[in-house]
Amino acid sequence: MKKKSNIHQLVVHLCLIVFCAMCLLPLVLTISISLTDGSVIQTYGYQLIPKKFSWEAYKFIWMDPTSLFTGYKNSILIVVIGTLGNLLVTSMVAYSLARRDFKWRGAISFYIFVTMIFSGGIVPLYILIVQYLEWKNMLISLIVPVFASPFQIFMLRVFFQEIPPPLIESAKIDGASDFRTYWSIVVPLSKPALATVALMMTLHYWNETFNAILFIDRSSLYPIQLILKNITSYIEFVRNGGIDPSGNPIDASDVPTDAIMYAMMVLTSLPVMFLFGFLQKYFVKGMTIGAVKG
Repeated sequence: MKKKSNIHQLVVHLCLIVFCAMCLLPLVLTISISLTDGSVIQTYGYQLIPKKFSWEAYKFIWMDPTSLFTGYKNSILIVVIGTLGNLLVTSMVAYSLARRDFKWRGAISFYIFVTMIFSGGIVPLYILIVQYLEWKNMLISLIVPVFASPFQIFMLRVFFQEIPPPLIESAKIDGASDFRTYWSIVVPLSKPALATVALMMTLHYWNETFNAILFIDRSSLYPIQLILKNITSYIEFVRNGGIDPSGNPIDASDVPTDAIMYAMMVLTSLPVMFLFGFLQKYFVKGMTIGAVKG
């Protein structure tokens, strides 16, 4: 029996190793292509191990380091402020809806659910942000519009409902206010769920591009994703026979277009991957608990 058990574990471990390798293969291929010479890509295509290593793609992207550093600074500022503020608002709303003694929780839950189905649209949002709130060319216009996502509210509400009611009642007996109960008892017990939602928010804010195109015109306020999108547009311009300011056609062979595209993927993915490594334990646990409860 012990021998069969060891064989079974070996097979399971081998299957998991193969699965992990398959998951890592696209990332390794992306990094490999970004470090491959452009002429080699045109001749031999994409390869897992480059025939000729080259840093030309990264050098091209870093031709204007000030712009990139500004983009990273803006994106990090948006992610930190947006995630913390969003997490606070979302968790407070979810905790209120999870309380069985809250009279209006059914009506408010229905109202929030309706917003998941029907949206006001882009035009009303633009009018609200630009004309009424006057947040044009302000980073707050990329943070506030996505506050209190309905999906994340309901996800946290499910988790908060698992907290034993006697624990909340004992805090009331000891004289704790609702906010003190939320901050001192509910939040510490909900770290897995909060970390899961925080990672979702971080991914959303980090990949923010659409609202930046709508509300940001100043290059000094561009997030990193919008800067890289502009580089992508330039690459497409070169591929389609672009002309430089002097009127001469740009030689596409001088620009490692494919390698640049993959280099931008690496630059935008690595920060989030490092963050996921720190939050992986809480993220997996939070997703599992929510799935079992649902």
